[in-house]
Amino acid sequence: MSTYDLKAHRIPCVRGELEKLRGMPIQLAPKDPDPYPNFYLHHIDETEVGFEKGSNNDLVTVDLRKIAEITINQAEKLAYVRVLGHVGWHPEIDSGRWRFAPTAIGRPPLERIS
Repeated sequence: MSTYDLKAHRIPCVRGELEKLRGMPIQLAPKDPDPYPNFYLHHIDETEVGFEKGSNNDLVTVDLRKIAEITINQAEKLAYVRVLGHVGWHPEIDSGRWRFAPTAIGRPPLERIS
């Protein structure tokens, strides 16, 4: 299977792995440090996932293409999600102060040559 063909399977696989995190505390990385690091799965759709901050209910939305790694620590009942970007605290915003800023690193979508 070519890299182009595998690319079509990546997003459904990421969605499936994220579904396993329902109800589980999730720590996003990289993220600004804070004393209450846990997020929870809020929603998943075709292109993005929403994580809700446990301490203040802020909603952080991440494009599924920016999910780099998902790890579940069964012993601690805790999940870790590494993103391509940074989750940061923005005190100047009045509602929903936690935001995801994606990195510009990455390849543009491949165009299939027929």
